[in-house]
Amino acid sequence: MIIQKLYYKNILNHHYKFSELKNKIVLLLFIFLFYTYYINLEIYLQNDKIIKKNNIPIAFSINDRYVYPLIVLLTSILYNSYKNTFYIFFLLLAPDIKEIKIKKIFDLKKKYQNFDLKLVYMGDKFANYPQLYYNSASVYYRLELSNLILDFDKIIYLDIDTIVHKDLTELFNIDIGKYYFLGFPALDLTIYQFRGTRNYISSGVMLINLKKLREVNAPKLFKDYYMKYGTKKVDEYLINAVFYDKISFLPLIYGIPDFGTGNSFTISPELFLNRFKNFTNFTSFDMKNASKFRAITHNCYEIKKWWNRKYDNLTIIGKQWLFYAAKSNIFNNICKKYNQFQYYCWKIKNRKI
Repeated sequence: MIIQKLYYKNILNHHYKFSELKNKIVLLLFIFLFYTYYINLEIYLQNDKIIKKNNIPIAFSINDRYVYPLIVLLTSILYNSYKNTFYIFFLLLAPDIKEIKIKKIFDLKKKYQNFDLKLVYMGDKFANYPQLYYNSASVYYRLELSNLILDFDKIIYLDIDTIVHKDLTELFNIDIGKYYFLGFPALDLTIYQFRGTRNYISSGVMLINLKKLREVNAPKLFKDYYMKYGTKKVDEYLINAVFYDKISFLPLIYGIPDFGTGNSFTISPELFLNRFKNFTNFTSFDMKNASKFRAITHNCYEIKKWWNRKYDNLTIIGKQWLFYAAKSNIFNNICKKYNQFQYYCWKIKNRKI
């Protein structure tokens, strides 16, 4: 009888110990799951903070004629972006842009999500300013950026005839310091001393100090200069003339020309360097190195833009433009509009090239 009682007592003790162990296991499992959830939540919040800290604003001036090249450019930016980079694209729109074209820009969201679009309708602003045969009033829109975009102290500006090969975080994080504009050296007036300086930049690829420009009311300064002197050099001349002593150069990887093979459609690096001789510190090695590791190509010194050439006359960079067109949401539109590419569009679609 005593043995039986001891037996039941042992069973009960074992049961209680097992129940206690079970409760501890459940508690530990709950703590583990809660801790895992907390850590994942913390990581998510930290990543979210990183994304917010890595917002990169870029501005573009655009009219109806260049909507498709714009979408290819945006695609090249998004295709090469880091996971924690979020772009805010400010589109300064000419009044001729059709609603259906704007919709196509927004449709890029179906392929890429790491960007936001801000539309700025410019109306008839600058309609009375001189326009060269290949330009429109939209080239002047960048002169108003400091008054139009108030949420950022600096911004990247890109012309439509550019391709981006790398994430642009490093470009945006360049310390602009005392300068109002940083840009790629332009061929235009670099062979002369321009108002006591040789720092004449292209307006097609720039890092712009919006904060400094606001402090001096830059749009008024541009207008006053134009009214006093007039110009046929449009926006680029105005930027360099008004802020001639507050301009400097970006690293050459940002905005380097296509170069290609030096054929009749493409400027040669030798000609480019000869025009800069004794006027900058850039060497042949600098130019070749920048060409090899280019981050932005500017199609500014070529006779024809990439989208207006025959396929056989495209440089390697030009074929990259077509590659990004194929990664966009408008590849079929590109193939129809620029019908010289139709055969190669078919080959790309069928992965023949």
